[in-house]
Amino acid sequence: MRLRASPWELTQISEEADLSLLHGDLSGLNRPILKIDSRKEAAISGQPVISVGYATGISAILARAGEDTVNDIVKVSGGDPATIAAELLRRKLIRPLVTQGHIGDVLDDKIVYDAQTTSGGSGGPLINRDGKVIGVTFAVVKGFGGSNFGVPIRYAEPLLKIQ
Repeated sequence: MRLRASPWELTQISEEADLSLLHGDLSGLNRPILKIDSRKEAAISGQPVISVGYATGISAILARAGEDTVNDIVKVSGGDPATIAAELLRRKLIRPLVTQGHIGDVLDDKIVYDAQTTSGGSGGPLINRDGKVIGVTFAVVKGFGGSNFGVPIRYAEPLLKIQ
């Protein structure tokens, strides 16, 4: 099923954390809804974690494609950014980056973890060993490995209930 292009609208901004909620039409997607676990005990220091996010910009997305594919896309698109993006979408090359690591520390307002997070990964889910969303990625400290930050999912719950 194809997704219709639809505008995305910023519908909520949290007053407590670095979170906001975008709303758009995803009715064309047939994907399961991830379960959340907002209990403080859901994030445990030393436990495994999975981070999901998207790379920022066309260059970062093209970096994941093979050289022949990139050359073909540039040839077909004539270098036009909108056409490159459409071609990447058509070839199903816009995919999330999924990395794994461990929770280093759990603070009241953030989860510190070491799963690699790319620039642009903010807003992606942070998933615990039980397969439940425990946080939302919000920051990467560049040049200092092991310091990525997620906002505990309990801060997002009030935004989700409004919808």
